[in-house]
Amino acid sequence: MDPLQKRGPLGERGESLVEVLVALAILLFIMVSVLQLFTMALLTFHATNAQAEMKVKAESVVEVIRLVRSTGAGGDSGILPLAAGIRQLPTQSADAGYSFWGPSGFAVMEANAAYRITYEVEDLITEWQVTVFVEPNRGDGRVYLATKDRKGVRYAARLPR
Repeated sequence: MDPLQKRGPLGERGESLVEVLVALAILLFIMVSVLQLFTMALLTFHATNAQAEMKVKAESVVEVIRLVRSTGAGGDSGILPLAAGIRQLPTQSADAGYSFWGPSGFAVMEANAAYRITYEVEDLITEWQVTVFVEPNRGDGRVYLATKDRKGVRYAARLPR
């Protein structure tokens, strides 16, 4: 028997401690890489979810304006008369128009919203162009996860005069 070849009692060769440690290090590296993929997927999911929610809110603003214009009942919304300019939706229950836009009205805004909504009305002579901007909060109230770059949503619609 060759003295350099170590064999167990049944003639089997064993693994050295160095080989086992190298194998564990490779497995650890692979597991950390996979966990990073899951983390990135989760952050992407949250960012996509935030974009979808902001898009729904922007569409809701345009539909509320369309409904109010068709019925003529503006209340304390500040929508009527429809005039060119930029308006921000109220964010606090004490703000004017919150009862219209908030949970007791059309439920576009909510307490501690994760977004801010502004809409601009432009007079195009034959029609109105309404552009809604929804952006994540900048620290006041609830915030979206994975929106460090502060990407918002811009939604535009044209309404007949």
